[in-house]
This record gives sequence, C-alpha cells and structure tokens, in this order.
Amino acid sequence: MRVFIIAKSKRHTRIYYYFKKAFQRQGHRTRWIKYLKLKSYLGERAATVAVDKLMAAAKPDLLFFHGRDVSCELLNRAKKRMPVVMYYDDCIKGSRRSFEAVVEQGRLADIMYLTNRGEVARYRELGVNARFITGGCDPVAHRMIDSPDPMYQSDVAFIGKPNTPERAEFMQLLAKKFDLKLWGSGWEKYGLNVAAKDVYAAEYRLICAGAKIMLGWNIDPTIELYFSNRTWYTLGCGGFLLTAYSPSLEEIFGRGRELDWFETVEQCYDKIAYYLQHDEERREIAAAGYDFAHRKYSYDAMVNRIIEDVQEMGIRSKV
Repeated sequence: MRVFIIAKSKRHTRIYYYFKKAFQRQGHRTRWIKYLKLKSYLGERAATVAVDKLMAAAKPDLLFFHGRDVSCELLNRAKKRMPVVMYYDDCIKGSRRSFEAVVEQGRLADIMYLTNRGEVARYRELGVNARFITGGCDPVAHRMIDSPDPMYQSDVAFIGKPNTPERAEFMQLLAKKFDLKLWGSGWEKYGLNVAAKDVYAAEYRLICAGAKIMLGWNIDPTIELYFSNRTWYTLGCGGFLLTAYSPSLEEIFGRGRELDWFETVEQCYDKIAYYLQHDEERREIAAAGYDFAHRKYSYDAMVNRIIEDVQEMGIRSKV
C-alpha cells in the first residue's frame, strides 16, 4: 500500500515520524508531507494545489493526517481519490479553541481516531466516524538504557507543562516532600525549578532511566481511557509509571502489574514513599510494563489496526 502522511514534525513527541517508520516496517511505501511548512512558503492555495498534483501523480492508497495540519480543501480533493484517516491525540478541553475546526476535519475523514474513549460518542453525535485507539511506543526510540548522567537522575520526574492549576498545585506540594525533577516550560512562575524547558524525543529514555518514579497527570482526569502518549513512551523506555487514575484504566492495565495509579494527592504521597522503599518491586513492575507496551501497544500494532479498519469498511482507493 502507498501511504501519504500529512502532519507537522512534532519534534518533542515525533508521533508521525514513528507512524511513518511503522507503516514502512509493515511493508507500506510511505511519504511524509509537511503541508503547513509548504503553506508557510507558498500560501494555502498554492500549497493545496501542489500537494494535490503530487497525490494525482503518486496515486497513494491512503491519506493519514493529523487534525489541523491540513486544509479542508485538500481533504476534499483527497477524498475523491483515496480513503482519508485522521488521528487526533488531544481531548476537547485541550483543544477548546480549535474544536469546531477539528470537528469539520473529522467529518471529512472516513475514520477519525481519538486517543480517548470517553469523547467518541460526542464526536459521533456531531457527524464524525470516531473510533478509539490507545497510542503506542516505538521499538527503536523507546528502549531501556543506562542513565549515569546526574542531570537525569531523580527520585521522581514529571514531563509536561503546568497546563492546569490543579497540576501546578500538585507539583508544588510534591516538590516539598520528594526529590522531584520537572521537565518542561512554565513551572518557574509557580516557584518551581525545571531541569530543562524543552524535552526532545532522544532525551525521553534518559529521563526514564534516571528517575525511580515517572509521574503521569492528564489534563482532564474525568475522561474515560484518556491518557497522553507519555504513558506508552514511559513504559516503552522501561520507566516505572505512577499515574493519576482515569476512568476504566483497569481495562488495559493491572494495578501494580504494568504500572500503578493514584486517585488522591495523599494516595500519591503514600505510593511514592512506598515504591522508593521497594526497589525490586518497582523494577519488576517497570519490566512488565516495558514488555506489555512493546508486545501489545506499539506503533506497528496501531498501523495494523488502522489498515484492518480501512479494509473492513471496504474503503478502497478511488483512482
């Protein structure tokens, strides 16, 4: 199958680079188009025409795109030639300003994949063929390594920004009790030091190797099966993950088996203290999480699911 991917680079998470490599590993000829960069050089109209001509010449069998990274006009042109599939890894709360645009693009997609199950029904009510997919890890980028550099070592680490007041307040409290390293910008205004304002993909495994406990905290803890790609990246790098609970998390993970979770600040304190005193148990859970993520929730597994869904729907190339 010939696949076109239209998405930004996302240099911090490299989501679409990992998707590209996964499509290629599964034997699909894959080309990555950075439409927004072309648009910045040529303008929207010229960029749309250029990519449309490229699709007409290359005759891809599938267009896989990220919401907001392509124009609706180009999607309408693409739909005449091939199935179009959208991947979107943000929740409604996190994309509130652009929600209408996301819905518009979702309606144009044959399938829109969401990385949370709780909002699938809402999108379907709005005329989007939404489906839940989990996210995953990459077999090359996400792996266990040693991290002897003191810069990456800590008892507890968190990667992310203070996107909500609750998250910022929580980290302020944790920093008073534990050796906490924060990776990401914006914490200074809350009186917290950061190890680095920007974290790039290659550093993720170093942070996971250096921290005894990696914390997870989602922007909206009320959404069923919503958690960021950092969940899979942490497990894929062999990190021990202690994450805030999201509804139905136990459908995928075993508590204390591949990771652990907390439901209150006090419970988080207790679990951090416990696992810092139980190294072997912590390492066993991290090893189980690593195996689980790579065996069942890789980018390759997601690509296979996407291809199967497209074929099951009977969506065929229209050229």
